[in-house]
Amino acid sequence: MNRFFHSISRSLTLRVMILFILTAIAISTILHLTLGLVLKSQFERNVLPHIIEYQRYIRSEIGTPPDIERAAALTQRIPVDIYIFGPRVRWKSTTQPLNMDKINFRPWRNRRFQKGEDRDRVYLRSRIGRYLIVLAFQRGMPQEPGRRLLVFSFLSVLGVLLLSWLVMRRLIKPVATIQQGINRIGKGELSHRIQVDRKDELGELATSINDMADDIEGMLDAKRELLLAISHELRSPLTRSRVSLELLDDSPVKDNIRDDISEMEQLITELLESERLNQRHTALQKTAVNPDSLIKTVISSYFQDSKIDTHLNAADIVASLDEVRIGLLLRNLLTNALRYNQSNGSNVMLRSWHDDGKLYIKIEDHGEGIDEAHIPYLAEPFYRADSSRRRKTGGYGLGLYLCRMIAEAHGGNLIIRSKIGSGTSVTAELPYQ
Repeated sequence: MNRFFHSISRSLTLRVMILFILTAIAISTILHLTLGLVLKSQFERNVLPHIIEYQRYIRSEIGTPPDIERAAALTQRIPVDIYIFGPRVRWKSTTQPLNMDKINFRPWRNRRFQKGEDRDRVYLRSRIGRYLIVLAFQRGMPQEPGRRLLVFSFLSVLGVLLLSWLVMRRLIKPVATIQQGINRIGKGELSHRIQVDRKDELGELATSINDMADDIEGMLDAKRELLLAISHELRSPLTRSRVSLELLDDSPVKDNIRDDISEMEQLITELLESERLNQRHTALQKTAVNPDSLIKTVISSYFQDSKIDTHLNAADIVASLDEVRIGLLLRNLLTNALRYNQSNGSNVMLRSWHDDGKLYIKIEDHGEGIDEAHIPYLAEPFYRADSSRRRKTGGYGLGLYLCRMIAEAHGGNLIIRSKIGSGTSVTAELPYQ
């Protein structure tokens, strides 16, 4: 039941349909009550007086005492049922029984007659001497035609509801398209546009959303271009600074300045590389690479003295990868793992394996771990779980973003898992076939 109400609260089409059904029921009920009152009033004022005259005519035809044969012949000519009760007589022209105890007979008009009602029949009771005459008239439609009419009406209502449902589904169909488009735009597909060929309010809404996406995409493109231009311009003064630095005598200050320059160069490199990968037209330089050999090369070149344990199980495959960018992904992930790994004797773990056409490279540290609330945003640009941005707690928040861009450029994904007190693992999932 809760699931049903939840579906109603989330479905505009279902709510409109229920509203339509309730409205149809309310209108039908009002019409039924109104027509019933009108028809009853018309029957009382216009039809019943004629029936009284009818009753007088029938009484005169039957005679006193009542002639059963004439009564039977009379019922063959006119639509009336006759009941006669008297001395040694209990006769009726129909098989339908008459239980006068259930019929509330009341005096009517000149009080010579008593009128009673039972379902769709009207009864007039009067006396002729010692005989009681009861005439029964059909007030409404006969039972069988009434049932057929009821079934026909019910099927007609179902047909109208079905037709209305189909029309409403067609009218509200763009809502689902608009919702899907908004979800895609909200997930970062700013180039996606909602295709709704309508000239009504829903079409105007889709056009407004597309215009909004155009504006947002334009603003982000302008921001990206500005960031890239600044990054390019910073390379020249950094290069001059490094050259000038080498002319100075060795000292702790010189070492600190060299570290600062290296850090800025790394930031610019990651920024430029991530933005290149963010452009859809950027092509990867893929070659046939043995993943385990590439991992060993990266470790021997950049992390020869680092505490890294390896379990490599992908030596039997050759993957089509951009060797330079996958090497950059490995360097960033290993640098992060070594930075956050606790100095308790546990080494950083690097594993590789393949399964079902996919290559997996997993790097795991034994650090403090990251709160689950931060995990969905760790691979976003410039996001840091530690908002202080102190150097000793990490970089600028571009490393994991760049790794994600490299993995997605290869048609793969970056999977991050972490638990407070247990460390963090990052897995690059890459198709190799």
